[in-house]
Formats: sequence, structure tokens, C-alpha cells
Amino acid sequence: MGPLAYQVRATFLPRHNESIEDALRLYTTGRLDLSQGGVLEKDMTYVVEVMESFDLPKDVHAYTNNKSTSGRTNIWVRALVDGLPRFDRIPEGYKGKVYVMITPRSWSVRVKAGTTLNQARFLIGDNRLNDLELSMAHQRVGLVYNHEGQPIPPQLDRGILLTADLSGEVVGYKAIETDKVVDLTGTDPHRAEDFFEPVRAERGELLLKRNEFYIMATCEYLRVPPNYAVEMVAYDIHSGEFRSHYAGFFDPGFGYGGEGEVKGTPAVLEVAPHEDVIIRHGQPICKMVYEYLTKDPELIYGVNMGSHYMHQRGPQLGRLFSKFPALV
Repeated sequence: MGPLAYQVRATFLPRHNESIEDALRLYTTGRLDLSQGGVLEKDMTYVVEVMESFDLPKDVHAYTNNKSTSGRTNIWVRALVDGLPRFDRIPEGYKGKVYVMITPRSWSVRVKAGTTLNQARFLIGDNRLNDLELSMAHQRVGLVYNHEGQPIPPQLDRGILLTADLSGEVVGYKAIETDKVVDLTGTDPHRAEDFFEPVRAERGELLLKRNEFYIMATCEYLRVPPNYAVEMVAYDIHSGEFRSHYAGFFDPGFGYGGEGEVKGTPAVLEVAPHEDVIIRHGQPICKMVYEYLTKDPELIYGVNMGSHYMHQRGPQLGRLFSKFPALV
């Protein structure tokens, strides 16, 4: 994040050939200096120019997504670029500034210049695996496992479907109302019980309330071999009006390790229902789209780079929050 946040009247997209600067002249209602830190208020929307700019080759495009930490804090972070009426997409050959539109949805958050909330992936063409390629990859290296470390047949639908795990004593966490501010600039964890409450299923079912925010986990344990990357995408709007992710990037090596020694890791979901909805144990809730890498990665997730989520089991809060004392 750069040093200046523009508070805006509402979410907006630029028109074709319109710069974000021109749009901000229309919709800005206030400015916030972030050079030494500042608080972004809950349910208010801000636009911040990021410190990085793009200079893409003509055959390279990019897309962006929340970091896991901001996703699990229920902060909507969407990228914007000049002249493109789309979020989170940077077109081929784009040269120019990049902005993020930020809306804290559960709590006010403290940020400052240099805080990182978003991330980008760069692509040439379409690198996604089709269902036949996914099936062959699973037979070869194993992409989906159960909690006992045994490979299981993947459910394929232009990606791998994952299902909601409602089998444990605590099946998720729900954000609660508080005036406390989440500080994204510090290193000490916040007390989990100040921001979340555990939720429990009844008879393998869980009622999710409209406009609440939940942390949940998948039944399946996912593996991402080092020559792939994965994006979590919403499963299907026809399966219910809820959003099942905010932080959708899974890096090479997630749930796999350096040599395949890890037998998968469950995916953690950030779920925000747009209507009251009953989720049942084993119900498909998200889809994992695998992509080829153009070359072997220099770093592997959880092996030679730090990982807070590699060994998560069940629903796990973001690194900004401690564990519940009763569940430690």
C-alpha cells in the first residue's frame, strides 16, 4: 500500500479509457494519510495506489487476489487499473499504476504504507488443466487425500470440487461485533475470542446467517505439486447464494512438501452468505482450478519459505489471531 488512502462514496469501476485518478475526482469524500499508519473504518470503502506499477510484455496478463491473512480478516481487497471495468484483472501488455479498493467488512483495521493485502499472478495464455489432465495428475502424484492420508477419487467439474467438513466438535468460527480494531501493522496476535466465536453443527448441518462471516474447512486434503499452482474459485451460484472464498491462491508445494512427504492439507474457506443457507456435511462448497507453471519454482511453499497454513487442520484463523484458549 502507498501512503495515501482515498475514502470513496461507494464501490465503482472505471469506464473504458478512464483513469482511476479521474474516477477518484468524482467519488472521493475524504483522504487518509497512511505514512505513519491509519484506521480504515468498517463498511467504508477506500482506494489506495500501491507502491508497485506494472510494465507487462504484450503477451503477459495478470490476475490478483487477497492474501490469506486479509481474506481471513474479512477485508475485501480488489485490484483496479486504468481503463478496465473489471476487478482483479490486469490485461496483456498493461503499463501503468495499480490500485486496490479496500472495504473492511467485519472490523475496522489499522494499516500503513507498506502493508501488503493483495498479490498477483502472471500468465501467458490459458494454463488451466482440464478434467482429463487433472485425473491423470491425480493418478500420477495424488491431488486429493482424506484425513487418514489415503488418496481419494477427486470430484471433477472443470476443476476439483471440495466439500464442507462439519464432522468435528467445532466446525468453524463466526465473526462477532466489536469496537476493537484489528492491527495489520503489528506482530502480536489478537485475542481470538475478542473477534470470533466457535460454531458447532447439529446432525451434520450448519445454518449460516445472511451477511455474517464464517471460517470453515474442507473434508478433503489438497495437494499442490511444485509444478502447479491453484486458485480457489466459487463453486456454482446455482448451489446457493454465498461467497466461499476471499483468498484464493494456493502456492506450489501446498499440502505436498518438497518431495511429496505431506499427504495433503485441508483448504480453509472464508464464507459470506448473501441469504440464510443450510450447509450440510459433504456438500460441495468450492472448486480448485489447477494451472501449469511455465518453469519449476525457485521456492516451495512450506519448505524453503515460511508457512502459517501448511499444517492447518480444520478451520484455522489467520495469523493475526491467537487460538481459542479452550481449544488449545
